[in-house]
Amino acid sequence: PNGSGQDIALPMPVFSVLSEKIDEADLPPADQVSTVSDAALTERQRLWRKQGYLWLENFLPDDLLDRYSEARWRLRPSLKSWRCPVPYLYVPEMRDLALHKPLTDILDELIGTRMALNLALTGWRSTQRAWHQDDYLNPPTVNCRYLAVWIALDDIPADCGPFEFVQDSHHWPLLRRDRILDNLPDALRSRPSWPVTSEYFVEAACRDEIIRREASTTPFLAKKGDVLIWHAALMHRGGAPARPGAVRKSLITHYTAADRGAGAGWPMPVQHGDGGWYFPLEGHPLDDLAAEDRSEGPMP
Repeated sequence: PNGSGQDIALPMPVFSVLSEKIDEADLPPADQVSTVSDAALTERQRLWRKQGYLWLENFLPDDLLDRYSEARWRLRPSLKSWRCPVPYLYVPEMRDLALHKPLTDILDELIGTRMALNLALTGWRSTQRAWHQDDYLNPPTVNCRYLAVWIALDDIPADCGPFEFVQDSHHWPLLRRDRILDNLPDALRSRPSWPVTSEYFVEAACRDEIIRREASTTPFLAKKGDVLIWHAALMHRGGAPARPGAVRKSLITHYTAADRGAGAGWPMPVQHGDGGWYFPLEGHPLDDLAAEDRSEGPMP
């Protein structure tokens, strides 16, 4: 919709129109395949280069997970996510978990620079967000100096709509914000909601590219304490649950290179104790629940 009560017909561009191959010099060391040898990388960076994700089993301690889960349910006794994109500003237990030093040390190592938390998704059901990459949602100078982390707060059942990713897709061209905006009408491209408005044709382009390449997909069927770290170019989605209402207890956190975020006009990051860093981005306070969401019974 264009705000006037009339619909605007949007195009259906293919993946090659929405993406481009980025000059390696603008990418992190592990992505500079032609100029940085495997020997110059750490073992984790070599694995990151090869597969575009790290799956860390039984990595986070139960006490951190349980303290956050209890605080999350106390503050928001609903399976729905906070609308606030930076709830970590208000929930210290979330910072304790998302900025746990053994975790953030790995994030810094993978990208080769200090990373800082900038977004957290807190719902306990599948997002059902269809296939996409993450990088285009960031300032255009980030260029894969960005990653995301999926934290399993409990064992994840296969019928809940688990997180899924496409093998080797981090080697594909990168979706670009300017190319996506070029395919939106002028009336829509300047709106803050442009990522939502463009979702349907971005998702279609990604789905068709997966089919065209005959690429294989992998579900993240995690156990409590497992962590998946994924590359900004790795194609991924939140699957549709096979069981309606299935609970998927997780915390999904996103991190941007501190210098790239600051260079885009973000405030300077702040360290959480002796752990990782976060951007004190402007965000509205945690939203109150509507009456119908007030409680869904005891914590799952």
